[in-house]
Amino acid sequence: MEDTLMSALQSRKYKLAKILIQGGHDVNFRTSSGISPLMIACKLEVNFEDVYEKLKIISYLIEHNADVYATDNEGRTALMYAFYSGCKKTVRWLKKYGLHETVDVQMQRRKKSEINIWASFDLDE
Repeated sequence: MEDTLMSALQSRKYKLAKILIQGGHDVNFRTSSGISPLMIACKLEVNFEDVYEKLKIISYLIEHNADVYATDNEGRTALMYAFYSGCKKTVRWLKKYGLHETVDVQMQRRKKSEINIWASFDLDE
């Protein structure tokens, strides 16, 4: 069931994702590599016309209790995925939710260097 939500997000089927969330799909589901739906949504690369749809689904996930402090198996947060996507609007949007704290806290907790954290994105599935 949760794979359907991840698939909808990866395919940018935002209406379907919203319906799945409303239907009770677990917004804190994790893949074997620890990636959550919020991380997937933050990582999406979108064109200018679609950025607001991306921000709406991120907000919807957060409003439905997506764990904004969750980390994947490499220690990366949703905010780090947003930085990686290069979408400044997403980063600003997440900071509005107070997520600016998640990068430093999580990196210190995992005791990894910043270079290793960012380099680990190249290892994604």
